[in-house]
Amino acid sequence: MATIVAGTAPAAASQHDLPGDESKGVLILTISEGERARPDAAGAVLTCEPAGGTHPLSEAACAELAAVNGEVAAVELEPQRPCYLIYRPLTVTAHGSWDGRPISYRETFPNDCVLDVIKGPIFRF
Repeated sequence: MATIVAGTAPAAASQHDLPGDESKGVLILTISEGERARPDAAGAVLTCEPAGGTHPLSEAACAELAAVNGEVAAVELEPQRPCYLIYRPLTVTAHGSWDGRPISYRETFPNDCVLDVIKGPIFRF
């Protein structure tokens, strides 16, 4: 289950502020309650190869992204696993780069269970 953490997302950091020249990927990830991304969203910085940043599960998240060449939208881990039917939407974003390509992703999920079964460790922070 995804955990929502209060705090300010590191969205104010630009790609120029992030370590990335030596990394395969650098992403700023956010989770907002509701159907829109918000400036006060919980956030984490994920770097891959080497795995790190502020993401607590960076190795697992990087492994999932490596399997789809950094395409966050392509990650669908357990789409058939059942979840509860409570509508409490979460909107997630990922912005940064992977192998020198810009990454920009935004999606809204009906609840934290659906987010977790589809995107797994990528948005577990």
